[in-house]
Amino acid sequence: MHQLGISLLWLGLQVTIVTLVALVIYLGTKRFGPRTRSFLLSCAVGMTLLLALLTFSPWPRWQTTWKQAAPAIKTTSDNQSATAPAAPANASELPTLKRLPQESEWGTVWEGFLKGLQQEPVVDQPSNIPTPAGIVGWLLVGGFLLAALRLLFGYFSLKRLVSQATSLQGTAAEEALDVLAAEQQISHPLQLREHASLTTAAVIGWWRPVILLPTAWREWNPEQLRAVLAHELAHIQQRDYLAILGAELSRSLYFYHPLVHWLVARLRLEQELAADASAAVTSGGADPYLVVLAEMAVSQSNHRLTGPARAFLPTHSTFLRRIEMLKQKRSSKKMISRSQRVLVVCSMLIIGLLAAGFRGNQIGLAQEAAEPPAAKSVTSKPAGKSFNLDYVPNNALGVLALRPSTLLQQDSMNYVRFSIQQAQKKYPRLYPLGLPLQQIDSLTLIFLAIDLDRHGARSPQYGAVIQTTEDIDRESVIKAFSSGGKITVVSDEFEYFESRTFSRSCLSIVNDRQLIFAQSLTVLKQLLHAHKSQKPSRWSKQWQPVEHEMIATLLNLRQVRELVWKNHLNIGFDHNLWKPSLAPVWDNTDVITLGINLDRKISLRSTLYQELHGDQVRKTLDAAHVLGANMLEQWQEQYLLERQQEQIKKLPLIQLAEKLLQSIQFEQEGETVSLTASMSDLAVLADALVTFVPALLEARQVALRLDSFSNIRHLVLAMHLYHDKHGHFPPAVVMGPDGKTPHSWRVALLPYLDHEKLYKEYRLNEPWDSEHNKKVLAKMPAVFKHPNDSRPGYLTSYLGVVGPNTVFGKSTRPAGRAGIEMSTEAFVPGGPGGGSGVESKSVPVAGVSMRQITDGTSNTIAIVEARRDIPWTKPEDIPFDGKTLPKLGGFSPGGFSVGLCDGAARYLPDTIKPETLKYLLLINDSHPIDWP
Repeated sequence: MHQLGISLLWLGLQVTIVTLVALVIYLGTKRFGPRTRSFLLSCAVGMTLLLALLTFSPWPRWQTTWKQAAPAIKTTSDNQSATAPAAPANASELPTLKRLPQESEWGTVWEGFLKGLQQEPVVDQPSNIPTPAGIVGWLLVGGFLLAALRLLFGYFSLKRLVSQATSLQGTAAEEALDVLAAEQQISHPLQLREHASLTTAAVIGWWRPVILLPTAWREWNPEQLRAVLAHELAHIQQRDYLAILGAELSRSLYFYHPLVHWLVARLRLEQELAADASAAVTSGGADPYLVVLAEMAVSQSNHRLTGPARAFLPTHSTFLRRIEMLKQKRSSKKMISRSQRVLVVCSMLIIGLLAAGFRGNQIGLAQEAAEPPAAKSVTSKPAGKSFNLDYVPNNALGVLALRPSTLLQQDSMNYVRFSIQQAQKKYPRLYPLGLPLQQIDSLTLIFLAIDLDRHGARSPQYGAVIQTTEDIDRESVIKAFSSGGKITVVSDEFEYFESRTFSRSCLSIVNDRQLIFAQSLTVLKQLLHAHKSQKPSRWSKQWQPVEHEMIATLLNLRQVRELVWKNHLNIGFDHNLWKPSLAPVWDNTDVITLGINLDRKISLRSTLYQELHGDQVRKTLDAAHVLGANMLEQWQEQYLLERQQEQIKKLPLIQLAEKLLQSIQFEQEGETVSLTASMSDLAVLADALVTFVPALLEARQVALRLDSFSNIRHLVLAMHLYHDKHGHFPPAVVMGPDGKTPHSWRVALLPYLDHEKLYKEYRLNEPWDSEHNKKVLAKMPAVFKHPNDSRPGYLTSYLGVVGPNTVFGKSTRPAGRAGIEMSTEAFVPGGPGGGSGVESKSVPVAGVSMRQITDGTSNTIAIVEARRDIPWTKPEDIPFDGKTLPKLGGFSPGGFSVGLCDGAARYLPDTIKPETLKYLLLINDSHPIDWP
């Protein structure tokens, strides 16, 4: 209720802004008619209702805090200033942009008011004592419930009034109504009834409106009856009843707000005046109409309708007010045009959205943190069953465990879920093993340093233990892992799969809901051996505080330190940059754990374990806390001043880190040092995710692009092996032994791609689509498939460009078989840049040789990736006449990958200059390449 009270107070401020702006605009519309003013007020009422709905959303949200004292430079350590080590020498080189604090007196008062309302109960305070904001929340909710009950009771009382009314079918009043409806071309089905409790006429309903008359109508003369009915028909045409329902709902919701009461009352009056203006035209003019109303006012009874239904009906006082307004002969200008009405609606919507953004640092009600007050030392309740360390060897460098399915169910991860769903539609290989994140209960990454590189150092490798929420589809997982190129290996101890698609990687399916993916067989064996030994992990005690969190990590700093000291670990960055400022941590800490929970708020707990010098570690963390907070503040100021687009995008991440740093508190128990942080404003996390998630998805796409690079390099390497044996690259079309049956160069490369068996299975004396060769077609090697290609498995993603002076400009017989060599394209001797070739189509020729590529193999494209419906065994590729460039790519947004004749793979953007792409496709044009 505390959070609800805060949100409702901000909602009151938002409504005040909207109604004040509506009041200012309303005062400036005196020269317009009542219909225009009524329309304006209706839009304002609708905006107040929309604001109530936006309270349940964390967006929009603007920063409304004023200059605050920087808590980042304070810590909970009492003796920090005396004992904290000095900052590193290069700290003085950090940007020192400093601006004078601009304090606002009213801003300080308002901030103090909100701070008092947001004050949570202290740890020892009984939970049944509400906060000030909680009391306000209870009062506002209670008032709204009473007002809503009154509104609901009034609505059903009104329905009961209509059902009790007597129909006036066949009376003079109905005849007059039919005449007026015909004159005004009203096609609505209308009902006319009378009721003794009414003193004035009223319209009830908007879909099937009913006009209620008082029984005194029988004493009216024809002019009075006609004027009253014309007035009520005007209400029907303007759909005023629907606006009244919204207005009364708004008044019930904001029962405490005087500006809303004024807004609703003024709307009712302007509706009546607009109906009067319309009725006056039917009654012969404003003066005769005014006389009729005055006569009726004199004879009208002062009897008042009692009960909640009165809120929906016009009163005697409103009737008299109408007469006074008509006497003033105010402007009766017609309704503004449709385009102007659209402008008014858009303007009010913009004003409302701007007002809705003023909600302080509170989260939306949809993310309300309905939790008991927490102690200063943040201890979040378990997020699920514990992560176990059964597969973690004692020599592991670290562990990262997370619960993807639980994380994606959090309200703060809505954007992440949406982004993943959209990315999955575009990229079928978004998930490496075909397992959606929503189906992964836990993912444990275990990092090891095993294999030596060429410098004698070890690079970190990882294995992933995946636990799913439902049974694994073994066939689909194996297919996604291997892409058709798997090798099943059964050892004496276990069964696993090796893949040529993922270099050296292995997969072991432990049971129906658990599998292990490892970067190498050595990693897989170590993980399985640790599990088989059934020995408790050496870090069980340190792991226990974080084993139930949504994200848990453990760093074996002692192991990392020993390997680095011996130069046996390649960590990829210079540790000397940060070692001086964190030397006590680096030299003394053995294990670091970190637990993160996102259950309605961000809570973080990290613990550093060491046998000695815990005081030095604590002081170092205090100093690092101060330094980090100051660095973040200076970066944020610098980014705001420079206003560069790339830097502005980093601001949400910096703001998230800054808020977490501000909440950090340190504790020390013996030699163990812990730090905790907590932040209930999940909107800041949502803003940071908007920046972080696209970057993460883009990184995944780059990884898939690298997989495509691997395929391309394999294909070009096979072309070189073919060249080594035959003295030339394969041509686009290879003729069979009969001299007339064409086959694709992709078939000719099979022996050089470790698919000799598949090559022998293919019959070169039959067409590529013969019944027998169709069986080979269904067995396309994974190297011909782009990672993002979701089309049928027999369509190739990699093609050659066939044309004069391209790498695939010729055809020849397959190696070791009799056949006829025929040229499919005219190869121009010498070409623009010289060289030699075969001029006639009838003379047997070979494919292009290395020496004929006079532009250089690093400047000539061998193969390209393109989305064409071409089966991989079909002797068809991309034609190129030397002028019109073909469309390439289709698997990655913004560009495509190509393989160069030197074996390199490159990514070319779609914005590449046409002439540059043309020069890359030709082998002897002698033009320099302007690489993008």
